[in-house]
Amino acid sequence: MTIFINLAPYMNAMEDFAELLSRWNGGIELMMDGPNWRDPVDWEEEFRRFQQYQGGISVHGPIWELNLASARYAGIREYSYEVYKECLNWCAKIGAEHMVLHPNLYSTPLFDREASQAFAKENLKRLGEYARKVNVGLAVENMGMGEYALFNQQEFTALFSEIETITALVDVGHAHVNGWDTPQLIRDLGSRIQAVHLHDNDGIADLHQPIGHGSIEWDSIWDALNDLTHIYRPILEYSEGVSLGLMLQHGAEVEKLLTKLKLPGRCF
Repeated sequence: MTIFINLAPYMNAMEDFAELLSRWNGGIELMMDGPNWRDPVDWEEEFRRFQQYQGGISVHGPIWELNLASARYAGIREYSYEVYKECLNWCAKIGAEHMVLHPNLYSTPLFDREASQAFAKENLKRLGEYARKVNVGLAVENMGMGEYALFNQQEFTALFSEIETITALVDVGHAHVNGWDTPQLIRDLGSRIQAVHLHDNDGIADLHQPIGHGSIEWDSIWDALNDLTHIYRPILEYSEGVSLGLMLQHGAEVEKLLTKLKLPGRCF
């Protein structure tokens, strides 16, 4: 089982991630919004830094200002589709194993939820077909909190029966904030899961804390993940300020938990 580390902790200090690459032999997840989540991104320059990395690469597609589900503006939907299509081309170029996709802009109110869901599904189907052509997995993430969530647990699960060219990324922290039954979600999705974002929170805010630093009950989640019989990618998705040492420690501990090796005691 290859464990991945998302590079979000380095968003404001991209020069510091070289130490991670020198000490970590697992996978990494790149953030396509780029340094600081605000500057225009030269993707070719960004990806050149990682092309020779041997530990496995996944990519988190851009988040901000893109909305495949906009019910108000067709131009925003179509522009977002074209941006994500270009992102898939870049993922194919660098040999990324999958690209994570948000089905909508998670901070945008859903003025017409039914129409937004329909537009999202239409564009996810189009992108899923294109991703298959370029041989990149398209992993759709459960996103949004409360009334900003495009899909509830049942609707999110059903999405992967409706669209067979996409796969699921289960974000454990997002599911917890929304009160979802995460172990049941994992079991219901089964082999449609391509990746899992692992982080903790207090059940109120999307804090991206290290595992064990919030209120998530992890034992039942490890059990559900260990019931899976296919290859998927567990990804530590921690916030800025988390130390390299803690990320490396948790990466090693998660690897043991998800290969069913017994620890002398769970260390989180």
